Amino acid sequence: MDNIDIVEILKLEFMQRAIIGGFVVAMITAMIGVFVTLRKEAFIGDGISHASLAGIALGFFISVAPFWMAVAVAVFMAVGITFLQKRSTLSSDSIIGVFFTLLFALGIVIFNLTPGYRPEISTYLFGSILSITWADIFYAFGVAFLVILSFALFYRQFLYTTLDSEAAYLRNVKVRLMNYLIRILTAIVIVVSIKVVGVILVSALLIIPASAVKLIAKNFGQMIPLTVTFSIFGTMIGLFMSYILNLPSGATIVLVFGIIFMVVFLLKGIPRD
Repeated sequence: MDNIDIVEILKLEFMQRAIIGGFVVAMITAMIGVFVTLRKEAFIGDGISHASLAGIALGFFISVAPFWMAVAVAVFMAVGITFLQKRSTLSSDSIIGVFFTLLFALGIVIFNLTPGYRPEISTYLFGSILSITWADIFYAFGVAFLVILSFALFYRQFLYTTLDSEAAYLRNVKVRLMNYLIRILTAIVIVVSIKVVGVILVSALLIIPASAVKLIAKNFGQMIPLTVTFSIFGTMIGLFMSYILNLPSGATIVLVFGIIFMVVFLLKGIPRD
């Protein structure tokens, strides 16, 4: 503790992977998180992350890359929720709750039925950014490219759909298509982020930075760059703290986010007379 050598830490290959992966994941979760927060859909992030455990477990069970199976299940849930939301008398929270509890339970059962090698389930539940691989980083960069491309093509449509869907419809924006696209992107971003903070905590990456920035941003144009900055800063601080103090990486990152949020809330969130 007294002789921490940051340069030596940075020479460690697993730390280099963690920094690169953490940076990319922090950026894309922040970008998507702004829209998730403004759409008041915090629960959907939690639901998709828990449901994706079924895809991870199924991947190990049938010897297919867990990442792709998790993406398939997460996208299935995102599309299913969006489809049923307009065609059911149930609230969106109820639909999400039914989906994610069933799929989460299914994932646990499949993990226990998997013959031979079974990965430590806690790695997926709570994350392990220090064990991130180059393959994980490759997936993260691929998802980052997809998110940035989607924002470049549909940013205004995303914005109109998020802030006022009725006005967006009058502007000839394909609101239903944009809703599907935003949720599919959210699902894919969640899956690629699981290795960093885990199924249980991944929604924190989506919600906490954007919620903190919402308290201080003067306009929407400031939200994405400020949220990305917050997310990257918090992820890096949490990563180094977890290594130096030998703490769980995912939980430490989220705690750092929480501390920053509380500071912002205390300074800006309480109205003054």
